[in-house]
Formats: sequence, C-alpha cells, structure tokens
Amino acid sequence: MKLDFPTTDNEAEYEALIASMGLDGTLRVKNLKVRGDSKLVVSQVKGEFEARDRTMAKYVSLVRAVMTQFDECHVEHIPREENAKADALSKFASSEIEESSRSVYFCVLKTQSLDVKLVALIGLKGSWINPIKAYLQTEWLPSDVVEARKLSVRALRYSLIDRILYKRSFVIPCLRCLMSDVANTWGAGS
Repeated sequence: MKLDFPTTDNEAEYEALIASMGLDGTLRVKNLKVRGDSKLVVSQVKGEFEARDRTMAKYVSLVRAVMTQFDECHVEHIPREENAKADALSKFASSEIEESSRSVYFCVLKTQSLDVKLVALIGLKGSWINPIKAYLQTEWLPSDVVEARKLSVRALRYSLIDRILYKRSFVIPCLRCLMSDVANTWGAGS
C-alpha cells in the first residue's frame, strides 16, 4: 500500500493497520493477532496511552470499530529491530512505484481512512438488500438465469455478519448496508 496524500509517520502506521485489518475482514478472518512496531500506535489502541491529538483519537476510534468485526483481536508491540518484514515493507513503500510495479501488487490510497464516508447509499430501492441477503443465507436465486447470474456475482462483494449485510472492501472497514430511509436518517446526524 502506498499513501498518495500528506501524512505523518504515526498516521501512516494507522493507515497500514486499518488497511490490513480491512483485508483480514474481507478474508473472513475470525481471530486476529496484530503485531506492530510502533509503540505509540499499539499503546493507544490497547488503551495504555491516551490519544491527545484529535486526529490520533479519530484513528484510535476507527481501529477499535474495525476490531469489533473479529471474534478476537489481540494487539502486541514488537521492537522494530525484531521486525524485518516491516523494515522491508517500509523500504518498498519509500521506493519509486516504477521500480517495483512489476514484482509486487499494491494499492495507492488517495485519501485518509478518516475522510472516507462510512455510511453510504448503495441502492435507491428499499428491496435491493433482500435478494443479496437471501442468496448469502440460503443460496436462493431468481428463476431468470441472467438475473440469477447477476445476483450471484454481485453477492461476492458482500458478507453477512450477525445477519447484517456489509459491503466488503480491501482498504477500509466493511460498510454496513442500510435501507435508504435509515441511511438518510444517519446522514442527517440523528
């Protein structure tokens, strides 16, 4: 992952943590062990250090919200000198894209995770959620072959967690899918 926006080292650490947890959630990981070499980030997430800066406090809240998608999530600090993988990744992240684009897949983030709108209208009809949920719960498909194929492909982008539909993402936490009337209420700040 490369960040294409101005950021501090600590913000970059949080962005990497959020992106990796988002990928783990997409892969349906249930028990997660996070090993980080940033003492500050690990300690803030664990509640050992207070996040006094407003941006850091927002990152802590976002990380803790993402952590709730796992049955178990353990965060531990490891010293940087014992983390050869992180050292190699940081060297890659600071290299030129052209140098490494042939051998490693990566994504480029254009905006901070904090700027991503987590409540979004995905469909305008009130019933768009129901066919996807029915397919994920029981593998129900419409009788029309073309519609059945469309639904089965579309459903690959979604997950049911505790009977609630979420749209999966590789970079941000799963997005909770809402009927338009509920999303409009949330968007109005109530």
